[in-house]
Amino acid sequence: MDKPIRQIAVCLAVLLFFLMAAAGWLSGHEPAVCTQRALVGAVVLYLATRVAGNLVMRILVQAMAQDRVRDHRTKTTHNNNEQ
Repeated sequence: MDKPIRQIAVCLAVLLFFLMAAAGWLSGHEPAVCTQRALVGAVVLYLATRVAGNLVMRILVQAMAQDRVRDHRTKTTHNNNEQ
C-alpha cells in the first residue's frame, strides 16, 4: 500500500516544484531563489502527502478490521442462538 501513496506524493511534489518555480520566475525573482523555494515547497508537500496518505490507509484498514470482527461476532451469536 505504500507504493501508490509514494507515487502520488512524488507526482504532486514534482508538479508543485514546477508551478512554484514558474510563479517565482514570473514574479521576477532570481533563478536560484525560485529553485530553492520550489524545492522546499516540493519537499514539504511530499512529506505531508506521505503522512496524510499513511494516516488515511491506517484508518481504512482499522475500520475494515473492526467491521470484519463485528460481522464475525454477529454470525457467532446468531449461530449460538439457533442451537
